[in-house]
Amino acid sequence: MDADDPASMPINLAGLPDLIARLDDDDAWHGFWWSGASSAHQLWLPGPPADGHATYVVILPFDQLLELRAVAALRLWRALVSRSEGRWAHDFPQQTRDRHILILRSLDGRAAGASYRKLAEVLLGFRGRKDDWENDPRKNQVRRLVADGRHYVLGGYRDLLRYPIRLPGS
Repeated sequence: MDADDPASMPINLAGLPDLIARLDDDDAWHGFWWSGASSAHQLWLPGPPADGHATYVVILPFDQLLELRAVAALRLWRALVSRSEGRWAHDFPQQTRDRHILILRSLDGRAAGASYRKLAEVLLGFRGRKDDWENDPRKNQVRRLVADGRHYVLGGYRDLLRYPIRLPGS
């Protein structure tokens, strides 16, 4: 970009406050920047950033994740110019958040040796005898929670990173 361009916005990436950066073996530069109390941005450059102010270009592939990448780039730009980053449009609905909390708790409980019935008592409020447990829908619900947790541990967590976009085969 032309330095005389009024739209140009030189940035000192290495001088960002609270920046954590490292070079990898291929001399690629990775940065993690906390721009506010709850906002973090990840940056990657093929080499170290320029000393002092420089103008940078964002390259976004036209793939199925373009929408997420464009929103992330816009939020980074807003943080760099000290503007409100706005609401993150890809937050989970409250019901989905609550379910993932149950998934994590059930997986932790199972790893600690708790039975499905004990998990249903603690997490889902089951009260009853053995006969009640055999016919209660919470029996299958707690099993699904644990199975979903195992799915996420075995790589399914990537689906959460791309929410609400669903890629084929995931």
